[in-house]
Amino acid sequence: MISSARLHIRLAHTDDSTALLAFELENRRHFEQWIASRGAAFYTPDNVRESLRQAQWQAQAQQELHYLAWYGDEIVGRITLRGIEKKDYFRATLGYRFSARHGGQGYATEAVSAVAHHAFATLGLWRIEAMVIADNHSSLAIMRKCGFTQFGHAHSALLRNGKWMDLLYFERHANHSEDVAVGSASPDQ
Repeated sequence: MISSARLHIRLAHTDDSTALLAFELENRRHFEQWIASRGAAFYTPDNVRESLRQAQWQAQAQQELHYLAWYGDEIVGRITLRGIEKKDYFRATLGYRFSARHGGQGYATEAVSAVAHHAFATLGLWRIEAMVIADNHSSLAIMRKCGFTQFGHAHSALLRNGKWMDLLYFERHANHSEDVAVGSASPDQ
């Protein structure tokens, strides 16, 4: 469990499949503005449960960490650390998606900040990277509020819904006063 003021943030588990399916179905149209469609076949109890099984295996292998952000008994967001490299680079790539209904309440900023701090302080990472579609103003604001800085701009880099979109690249390093030294971390989440 990762500490946060209002949210409970923890690794995804197969027991979360019913709540996660409800979250994904409610927000499908909202998410598909910005991310690739999972296709209609994904939105079944069995497929969501299988995706959570895979997420648990990836977490045990320390390859990817899939977190769910809960407000009470409802999922309000997902945060993922992908491509975790704990040798030489000490890095991961951050991804997230949050409920449209809960937008503007600071949940995404709170959760992304908490996961970033956890990645530095507990996992021993040095760098977290993220990509944001240039027109996604809400996500750009989250990056900036969470201490990420832009380091790149790829023009016409992503084809989404028949339109080429620019991608902006962000990074944050473990140089905040609350973050611990690289490589001193336990593998525990």
